[in-house]
Amino acid sequence: MEKFYTIKDNYAEILLSKDIYPLVSVKKALANFMEETYIKISSDKDKIIVQMVLKENKKNLEKIIGELYNEFLRESLRYNIAIETKNLRELIVGRALYTTCIDLENNQKEENNATQKEEYGLDEVAVNWFDKYTDKED
Repeated sequence: MEKFYTIKDNYAEILLSKDIYPLVSVKKALANFMEETYIKISSDKDKIIVQMVLKENKKNLEKIIGELYNEFLRESLRYNIAIETKNLRELIVGRALYTTCIDLENNQKEENNATQKEEYGLDEVAVNWFDKYTDKED
């Protein structure tokens, strides 16, 4: 089996196919490894090239690369699912927002009718609750 990465001391270079791994998912996957490594991304015609250097020599770089490949796959799947479900998500959000839309003309008419029916003065509204609802004899 051909390895698509090389390791030398605390440096590794990973080659990824652009057909399999979208660049956006590669970047998201790499973001999870920035604590452990310094990362550089470049590309050529059909490959994404990831160069990484360990921040501390104590870590196992081959293990990190294995975890990174798993993360590349996870992020690629998330990306593909997001593309596949985009229309459905837009429909759900649009429907949810549509039911909360405010018809300003009808609401203003209703508001005007309501204020015409029940108008309160300041003397009726700004009253101490205790003064209004407790017995004056107590």
